[in-house]
Amino acid sequence: MIITKADMKKVLAGILKDSQYRLAAPASNGKKIDFLEVADVSHVIMDDRIAYKSPKEFFFPRCEKLFSFSDDGAVISEQEKPCIIFGVKPCDLEALDVMSKIFMQGKFTDPFFASHLERNLIIGVGCQEKKKGCFCDLLSVDMSYSNKCDLFLENSHDDYIVRYVSDKGRDKLSAFTPGLAAFKNTEYTPPNNPALSLPQGETAYFDQTNINWDELMETCQACGLCSFICPTCHCFDFKDVEQNDVSCRYRIWDSCMYSKFTLHASGHNPRDTKTERYRQRVMHKFSYVPNNVGTSACTGCGRCIRSCPAGVNIRQIAAHLMEVKA
Repeated sequence: MIITKADMKKVLAGILKDSQYRLAAPASNGKKIDFLEVADVSHVIMDDRIAYKSPKEFFFPRCEKLFSFSDDGAVISEQEKPCIIFGVKPCDLEALDVMSKIFMQGKFTDPFFASHLERNLIIGVGCQEKKKGCFCDLLSVDMSYSNKCDLFLENSHDDYIVRYVSDKGRDKLSAFTPGLAAFKNTEYTPPNNPALSLPQGETAYFDQTNINWDELMETCQACGLCSFICPTCHCFDFKDVEQNDVSCRYRIWDSCMYSKFTLHASGHNPRDTKTERYRQRVMHKFSYVPNNVGTSACTGCGRCIRSCPAGVNIRQIAAHLMEVKA
């Protein structure tokens, strides 16, 4: 199935007119391209540029009111209208899949993340070229295609080729896209042989005398930008605020790069230096999460590399660790 980009904008315009949904897409915030909620399809960017941040915030908000509680009991906060997110690149689709496994597998499920994932719809778009700092190919992410979304659009000059539709996507998007109801999913097996991985146990990288973590982290400023801009980072804290005699609990993003993140009430901090904290970040991406959920927590989007004010390059660090252990 083929749809022109002009017709795709008409589809997005139809979504905007529908009172059931919000629409988010890559758009300019005046300085950068970002995933923003839009009210006019003319603001939607459909070229091959990658957004400064991923659409993670529409599933895991930076600051989310979870519930309020008083003497009468607790009340779960109402969520915003569901959102259709357009233009999500394969690396970010992979990141959402990683987040889904982290928040929804195992003994405990995060009901707030699960609700966002169930309510929102994702329209993915393939990349035509690798961007500066990108290394998705080293993490077995196909930049041109992904089936981890509701509707996937492959770039073809002025057209999009529709390659994948979930059952949920077909049911919800058919009203806006003629012919979608009859569309059949394309069978696809994603690659799963990442060239960048740390197969050894953590102690091997902690105790290895020829891995100089202090030298690797010499320029790091411990600003935490890499964790906030990463599409899979999910550290958070809770904050309780009293408003008009009602207490509200918020979940807010946090960063493992901050010195107080692991500070105990006793005053002891098991990761007291930036070197220890960044080592934890690298091991979490390439060792701990793969061991726990079976997939890397880095998707090679390159955002941390492009944005780091000190030039820290997680791809080079991971590659160095692999060479040392070879």
